[in-house]
Amino acid sequence: MSTDYTETLKKIKETEEATGRELLEKRKALEEELRSMEETAADSIAEAKKTAEALVAAEVEKARKAAQKEADALLAKASKEAKDVAAKKLDKAALRKIIDQTILTEFK
Repeated sequence: MSTDYTETLKKIKETEEATGRELLEKRKALEEELRSMEETAADSIAEAKKTAEALVAAEVEKARKAAQKEADALLAKASKEAKDVAAKKLDKAALRKIIDQTILTEFK
């Protein structure tokens, strides 16, 4: 009977050791998988940041070009109006009106 008891204890001990090894292997595998996932996440974050920065730069350039186009259009319009005004012979009333509308409004 003690042989059965001893054999049972040996089997229990072997099972415990095998289970311990399996748990250790599983833990190592899970830790490696976690490390790999963390690296993948870090790479994804870096790529997303790079893409976002490129998009922001593109939008800034697009806005700059739109503003430049609008400024050029306003400058062309103002230049044309200035040429038109310069080409006209103005009487005193028309000259006074232009002065009142443009120059004197700055001081009101």
